[in-house]
Amino acid sequence: MKKTKKVHTDLRPSKKTIKPRKAIKSNPKQLYYLFISFVLGLCLFQAVRGATLNSFKFLTLNKQCSELKYIHRDAKEKNDDLKSQLESYTSIKGIEALARNNLKMVGKNEVLVVIKKDHNSQPKNKE
Repeated sequence: MKKTKKVHTDLRPSKKTIKPRKAIKSNPKQLYYLFISFVLGLCLFQAVRGATLNSFKFLTLNKQCSELKYIHRDAKEKNDDLKSQLESYTSIKGIEALARNNLKMVGKNEVLVVIKKDHNSQPKNKE
């Protein structure tokens, strides 16, 4: 007698080759932790972003403040100079000095001598 081979005509795979899949279950506790983690990550991102922007704004405003201090100091010095000039020009001697120096005016029995410098002539180099 001849032995015949049995051929599987069943299309189902054998039980040994089937690996059970883990079912993905949505656990409410896991979803809650995921949501809280997302919210905390978003808060952390906003905090870092805000700190960065505030530090840049602080540096910019600090620079502007120091520039304004220099401008204020210069304006105060100029204001003090103008006040002293105003005080000197309100007296008779101050007005006379202004007329002599800036307006080239002279008093009675005085002669004005103006010496012009020649800017075109250059000193000669001796070699």
